[in-house]
Amino acid sequence: MSREPSNPIGVDTRIRVRPTRLFLILALLALTVATWVPRFRGPIDLRWDGATYYVLGTALAEGKGYRLLNEPGDIEAVQYPPLLPALVAAHQWVLGTSDPLVVGHWLRLVFFVLCLAFAASSYLLLERFMPAGYAFVGVVVCLLHLHSLFLSDLLSAELPFGLLTVLFGLWSVGPGARARPALAGTCAVLGYLIRSTGIVLLIVWVADRLLRGDFKRAALRAAIAVVPIAGWVAYVAAVQSSAAYGTPAYPYQRADYLFYNVTYAANLSLRDPYAPELGRATVADLAKRVVRNVLRVPRSLGEAVSADRGYWWALVVRVPGARIPVVERHLDAVTTAALIGLGALILAGIATQLARAERLLASLLLLYIGAICVTPWPLQWPRYWSPIAPLLVLALLQCLLRARDLAGPAWSVLGRGLLPGVLGTILVLELFTAVYGYQVLRGPVLLQNRQGELERFSLFFYRRADREFDQALQWLRDRARPTDVVATAMPHWAYLVTGMKTVMPPFEIDPERVQRLLDAVPVRYVIIDGTDVDIAHLMRRSTVEMIRAAPDRWKRVYSGPSGLVAIYERVAGTRS
Repeated sequence: MSREPSNPIGVDTRIRVRPTRLFLILALLALTVATWVPRFRGPIDLRWDGATYYVLGTALAEGKGYRLLNEPGDIEAVQYPPLLPALVAAHQWVLGTSDPLVVGHWLRLVFFVLCLAFAASSYLLLERFMPAGYAFVGVVVCLLHLHSLFLSDLLSAELPFGLLTVLFGLWSVGPGARARPALAGTCAVLGYLIRSTGIVLLIVWVADRLLRGDFKRAALRAAIAVVPIAGWVAYVAAVQSSAAYGTPAYPYQRADYLFYNVTYAANLSLRDPYAPELGRATVADLAKRVVRNVLRVPRSLGEAVSADRGYWWALVVRVPGARIPVVERHLDAVTTAALIGLGALILAGIATQLARAERLLASLLLLYIGAICVTPWPLQWPRYWSPIAPLLVLALLQCLLRARDLAGPAWSVLGRGLLPGVLGTILVLELFTAVYGYQVLRGPVLLQNRQGELERFSLFFYRRADREFDQALQWLRDRARPTDVVATAMPHWAYLVTGMKTVMPPFEIDPERVQRLLDAVPVRYVIIDGTDVDIAHLMRRSTVEMIRAAPDRWKRVYSGPSGLVAIYERVAGTRS
């Protein structure tokens, strides 16, 4: 066995309790608490994927298996690994209820604790590679990003996966106590069980020993890593080979485009999951997808450590003190160039890590970026980057510090000004977007719990269309029969509110085919809403045309106050 140097990557691997460290960690915790003060009330956000996790957790808590209870037939789930639903189930067992508003509040408090741990562990990781002050600012950048605030407010895997990723890095960098490799491995296993992309942690954990020539430990780690992967793959294979999977409750229930009901592999096999009429992706299509995504990476990474491009525009256009006429005339080009530049600095930082033999974190980032480039959902990238934000900020800061150190006399002013200039710009943008997020993007919610009591709280990205959608669901809950089936863009959330079976509409463009598929469910109510959910756009493309083509089959029975939502009921006796 080869002997390793005591500190092969030249970073501080010791965790000492110093006054400066303690002060900065407490300051980060205080900042975290400050961002949470306006949002302690009410349940965690259970819309979108959050409702899916919650439904799966309810099935586990009720002893029904890993099933989507909203679907006709309570079908077995095959998309999400089970750790987050298991966390939901544990809360329901302890609290003795599955009421989303009750359990959701405790989940919000748990996510607050996870956020505190994320802040502290991110600082400890960054501090190993750079001076304490820069590590502190780097974590502030992570905490104030609008997507970090939003995703910590949502029942999603991003925050817990981000914490596991940071802890994995913290316990993997450099030698230490004997327990640290085991702790890193535990984080890798849990990371895979909470998100499919957690397989990157397992690969890096095994490869780290291989690259060091420690084949015995690499083999042991590989054997451990195979267990959760093989377990999940075996479960999915068993579900897919079952009679229930082959004979679904309605014809399109297991269609490859119905992503909640099928595996990622099935969904990725389509050329465009939102346009199944384009057919399956060929090898050439997949290659084009990857190339297009690779070209998107620099700008998207720039947004991941600052703000989405739209907020760069808003800062220049809406803030009087920031308005620069020349910049405003060429706003699109300037903001795009700035974001690409930020992304290029991050990629240069990864190259710097590789040059310094800091292979583990660099490999983790490159593998993760590569995995994201295979996906056909670029609009989802902001949430995909959130868990690795501390690692992206670390690469950015390492690049800027390296540029400062290498700047010669002729470039000394530029080299020394680049670091504070970039960080200052990012912090101004993030402060602007955070304030905007709390003042404008966070809207009031009013929902009834199962005892009929009204709960008042607020959520990010809760606009008028979302409010009217929830009002429509509560109207439908009070009017419809429990056995009725609803087609809607957010079926899992609709199920939590109404208790009725809920499905997504078929992603088809032929109105007659859409009608036949909904008849086969059979769907009694169709909700057309004006929310920003991708499926809502699809419904406005396909289902609206179906209703227009067959006005004798559907009648409007509900309209929202602003016309942003409508409920259509099947006319009695018109099912084909």
